[in-house]
Amino acid sequence: MRGAIRARPTGPTLETLELGAEVEVGPADGPRRRLVLEARTANPPGLILSFAGVTTREQAAELAGGAIQVPADRLPPLADPDTLYVRELVGFAVEAGGRPLGTVRSVIPGPANDVLEVAGEGEPVLVPFTADAVTAIDRAARRIALRPDLLAD
Repeated sequence: MRGAIRARPTGPTLETLELGAEVEVGPADGPRRRLVLEARTANPPGLILSFAGVTTREQAAELAGGAIQVPADRLPPLADPDTLYVRELVGFAVEAGGRPLGTVRSVIPGPANDVLEVAGEGEPVLVPFTADAVTAIDRAARRIALRPDLLAD
């Protein structure tokens, strides 16, 4: 399948999405495209996806590295009120010991835990998204507090 892409789901949604469903694809900080899911094949640890109108390797390469998002109204409600979808974390302000670090630019999935990419002044900072590193998440204020001693000055 020349226009197919490899995707690594961050939750169960892509694996259960019906063929013909519309998704948004693109970088977290750039333009997004609406595409229609045409085919899906399991290929652990991810999926191989094909979209209507994406028929060449070049067209598929334009989607590489982008996030695939299902419209928010298609997501199942989360049973645990302390759980968030990854897409909700993007844009949260991050601070360590009251010192602002920046905002979450992306969430990088990992085998043991996810990692927050925090963009601020200078180079992005990678922060483990673990109970040991994160002391509080304020959903209403869109803020994440880290352990004060987590990062060196």
